[in-house]
Amino acid sequence: MEEKTEQIKILGYSEQYKKIHSDYAKLNKSDLEALKRGLFLIWYARTESSCYTGIADLDPDAEKAIIETLDIRINMNVTDYELDWMLSYYSNFEFAFEQFRNYKSFYTKLTTEKTEMPNSIDMEEMKTRGQMGVYWISLNRYNDKNTCC
Repeated sequence: MEEKTEQIKILGYSEQYKKIHSDYAKLNKSDLEALKRGLFLIWYARTESSCYTGIADLDPDAEKAIIETLDIRINMNVTDYELDWMLSYYSNFEFAFEQFRNYKSFYTKLTTEKTEMPNSIDMEEMKTRGQMGVYWISLNRYNDKNTCC
């Protein structure tokens, strides 16, 4: 695993993800999709090994910007169904967000409110949504042809 992680760094994948994440952070106040993708990368970087994802260290200021925006949106009740079920899914990995406990609206929603994931997702749309889409498509619940599309 260490060898693969080192290759990822040498090839520049982790720096590319860091830049992508920073770009999402710059857009996240006005673009809900950027907020979702940025949040996904925070979660993914903290729950999966970089040798599998290519994601290593993200910019802490970019992470903070995304969580701050999310906290404000939740406090103002300005989310959507997809963001709500994403947060419910991430709540299974609460440790990934422990450092953001001081964002009360965010952390309360993450740890107490649950929204069921949809029974199906639009696979074609998810294919256009970067690593986040790849991940959601990969879940077994969406790979069964009877529940998928």
